[in-house]
Amino acid sequence: MNPIRRSVLLLLVSFFGVSTSLASSSASTTTKATGGTGVHVPVGKDGDGFYSASTKGCFDVIDNATPLILEQIQKQIDSDKNDDAAAYHIADFGTADGGTSLGLLTKMVQAIRSKTKQQNREVVLHYEDQVTNEWQSVFKHSLGLSSVKNAYGNTIPTPYELGNVYVDATGIGFHNQCYPTASIDFGISFTAMHWLSEVPNSFKGKDYMHAARRPKDDTTSLPKEKEIAADDWYNILKSRSKELKVGGKFVCVNFCITEEGYFLGQTDVGASMWDSFQTAWNLLSEKKLIDEDERTGVSFPSYYRTTDEFVSTITETDLNDELTILSVEERITPCPYRELYTKQKSSMSAREYAESFVPTTRTWSDSTFRNALRSDRTEDDKDLIINQFWENYISLVEQNPAEHGMDYAHTYLVLEKKDTNKSTNDDDEL
Repeated sequence: MNPIRRSVLLLLVSFFGVSTSLASSSASTTTKATGGTGVHVPVGKDGDGFYSASTKGCFDVIDNATPLILEQIQKQIDSDKNDDAAAYHIADFGTADGGTSLGLLTKMVQAIRSKTKQQNREVVLHYEDQVTNEWQSVFKHSLGLSSVKNAYGNTIPTPYELGNVYVDATGIGFHNQCYPTASIDFGISFTAMHWLSEVPNSFKGKDYMHAARRPKDDTTSLPKEKEIAADDWYNILKSRSKELKVGGKFVCVNFCITEEGYFLGQTDVGASMWDSFQTAWNLLSEKKLIDEDERTGVSFPSYYRTTDEFVSTITETDLNDELTILSVEERITPCPYRELYTKQKSSMSAREYAESFVPTTRTWSDSTFRNALRSDRTEDDKDLIINQFWENYISLVEQNPAEHGMDYAHTYLVLEKKDTNKSTNDDDEL
């Protein structure tokens, strides 16, 4: 890259990084999640790209979805009779630091331009996440100022380098309408929409941390998380329906509980990540580093829906008149860290494996564990406790590394925006 151009881009990132992340709107569909502040706080220094560097499994999850997405783009292109098409708008919801979707977005731009006479078609990439997101990392990654590598050491290309690609970002929060009505051609979201719009803390005082871990013999009322998740999913889909152009697509790849009962970190392979979390956290109590309220104070503000919950929100509501379900399926993505280690494609020691794997669980959970600590503790005290917790987990993994990993369980959902005006006209003719 030209050094002058690179310097200008760095200045733009520095200047616009904060203001862009604070973008807001008076969108009509609103919840308590505007900006998402307080639900989930990223780990690491903004600009360092810790999420993409430590969450290698997300690259595999997105690779699994890539053929589905490119197929839908091809159908859009084939049905487009206009050789002088306007700019194509892609929205990446819950983008985190923007690194894991770069390769997919590059392929999407190339697919959009595959038609003769549209090889220079303008493409706009809209990045969405919470106000407290790593926005400097988003711009560094999307503008090619900081390279990204997947789990196998391959450098991921950036679509910005293809030219005529424009980048912007919003911090409104995906529980709400983020973009103008009928403005988006294609929406994507990976491993994001399980986060709730509120923090009900239903599991404080219990010996489990997440709704998916609720014992089957627990006869108490269903956790508030389930109710919030149902409302959230409807609001999410209603917002996406408004944003999409007629014929626009939305591919959502989200954590689920599979038909077999598998979910993130808990499949039929190895130890349960959630058991390991509990063991490492309880050890803090055994060492008198936390009290009993803190030991039972961890409550994740997220919910893993079943595929039926994903689908029924469309088929049993007014959304059935707005969105078509093109395909839906469940997939398990093996933990890439464990795969490389157990197949002897790595020369790491047991300790080195533990130190490489555990951060992928920390990227999304650290703030929830921290929130379980007493508010009267100093930040330095919290840092010492949280760091000891992660050291406990690393030591646990080191004892039997092949048993530890974080397999992914997702529902892959492909949706299309219906022509509601056409449906109304058809009804009138009847």
